[in-house]
Amino acid sequence: MNESKLDISNDFQGISDEQWKLLVEKDLKGKNFEDTLVWKNDNGISLQPYYRASDLDQIQKPERFRAIQNEWVIQQDFIVREGVNASILASLERGATGIGLILQENVDLSAALQGVYIDAIPLEICGNVSSNTLKQLVEIASEKNVNLDTLSGVVAFKPLAVSAELGSNQSLDLLAESIKAYSNQLTNVKLIQIDASPIKNAGGNEHQEIAFALAQVNEYIDGLSEKGIDVQVIVDNLSYKFSFGTSYFSEIAKVRAFRFLVGSIYKSYNVQSDVQITASTATINYAAKDSYTNLLRATTSAMSAVIGGCDRLVILPHDVVFTNQTQFGERVARNIQIVLQEEAHLSKVKDAAAGAYYIEQLSDDLAKKSWELFQEIEAIGGFTHSLSQNKLQELVALNAAQVLSLLKDKKRILVGVNKYEPAKSEGKQIKEPITVIGKDYNALNPIRWSAIFEVEENI
Repeated sequence: MNESKLDISNDFQGISDEQWKLLVEKDLKGKNFEDTLVWKNDNGISLQPYYRASDLDQIQKPERFRAIQNEWVIQQDFIVREGVNASILASLERGATGIGLILQENVDLSAALQGVYIDAIPLEICGNVSSNTLKQLVEIASEKNVNLDTLSGVVAFKPLAVSAELGSNQSLDLLAESIKAYSNQLTNVKLIQIDASPIKNAGGNEHQEIAFALAQVNEYIDGLSEKGIDVQVIVDNLSYKFSFGTSYFSEIAKVRAFRFLVGSIYKSYNVQSDVQITASTATINYAAKDSYTNLLRATTSAMSAVIGGCDRLVILPHDVVFTNQTQFGERVARNIQIVLQEEAHLSKVKDAAAGAYYIEQLSDDLAKKSWELFQEIEAIGGFTHSLSQNKLQELVALNAAQVLSLLKDKKRILVGVNKYEPAKSEGKQIKEPITVIGKDYNALNPIRWSAIFEVEENI
């Protein structure tokens, strides 16, 4: 028997980048490589038709984009109203591992959280939050005989994001008072939420979302430190929220690029802290026409979020665009996450995107593009000054107009909306859009891509 070492390197020799490109150009038969195969995404980033190991070699420390965990909380959100407790308990029994509470007014949290093990279930409380919300949370923990250190989650004070949504400057005073009064008690509950979803749902792209969030980080650190709060305390209370669309790879890269960039800002202030990200499917991508196609959009958005490395995930029901939503919609939205965890095993693979040439390159490109816009915002004077000059609003509106033009011309497809439309309507009432007229500057109003195709009042 021939025991000589098998060596196939001579039979299968490597091909250099130059040789590979020459082969491609030969197949193009005279067509220009760049004009034919290279295209730009919504962020203005040039995307190549293929990526090779040499692309990874050109990225400085690609490991800086790597996620450090692969688990996420299956969160389901509820508007706090009478009788909501039964729905919360049913959701927890059926697979949810975290609860989001949306406060529309000062409500009794105790009734909503009856029977909920708040020391085991992470909470995200948003909407009309106040110091009374924190007071109630402390009282509920006392009633349940729960140590405050075991509570985790977010009580989402977000005056800067609200400023953008309302077009009116919001004070940081209530937030500063709440941090001073409760941050030492609720050590694992974050009190600030930097919410970039207004950018996404108004028609913005990924690098605009990242820059929007980074500018808020700087503004909170500057504004709250002036009110006597230590920078370390500020960053320890920061949490983040992003909405996710259907640009699959760009959305994966968004999380990875943001984690690296916000960590760079922390380092510039000589502080360190964990970066907790709540992900939600973006309402801008939900359609009333053939609404079950929203399940497909929600699934790819959710996969982007978890592969990118979110900590909590909210999948909105496929019928969220209608005035009357169903328990079926809520159940399916929750079950998508359960399938991703228990059947697709996405929670078992740490940073599935690591080492993928395309995603690593896209993460690097997106980080550079985002940092460039962030620096432009800071040069103007920061987040609030940028809003007051309508800089961010104009950039978002421009991107939205470009996407809508592509949809109208069917150069971009929304299944069930501008192609493969259903023969019959669903006969459901669509929610009326709410348009806010800003007092101090233009408000970032949410839109839906499909709205221009939904000419009938009932779909």
